[in-house]
Amino acid sequence: MSVPSRSLAVPGVAGGEKEGLEARLVATIPPVMRHLLAHARRRPSWAEMTYQQYNVLRIVDREGPMAQGEIARRLMVSAPVVTRQATALTEVGLVERQPDTEDRRSIRLALTTKGRRRVRAMRRELLAAAGELLAPLPEAERANLTTALEQLRVLLPATNR
Repeated sequence: MSVPSRSLAVPGVAGGEKEGLEARLVATIPPVMRHLLAHARRRPSWAEMTYQQYNVLRIVDREGPMAQGEIARRLMVSAPVVTRQATALTEVGLVERQPDTEDRRSIRLALTTKGRRRVRAMRRELLAAAGELLAPLPEAERANLTTALEQLRVLLPATNR
């Protein structure tokens, strides 16, 4: 006698699609990020800032002044997207545009002091929001999640690890 296997419903997955690991990954990561960002946006440093703007600031903070095209490549967006973000960030005094000494056609983005303070505050607040979301998990589940997340990092390009 075979025991029928119980199908676990995966939100966002059509009934006929495979409900394996791939479907769970695709169905879980985006809503978790949206939920995390919703929590972060309640904090002061996230006021009037988008996640894309945060990512531009984060990359420049971590790597130093960088060409807009390289930022676009790392974020996997088009150059005009980063140009628009850079314009908005420049207007509020968080980044400054600098000529690229190696390529006169290129513009590099550098953080201002205000930008450096802002991106670091945003990161602290994002981590605090993540901490709040994870707080209800028992320690054993937190340890399992830590291991699973570390294993997922192999899926990322080296520049995003």
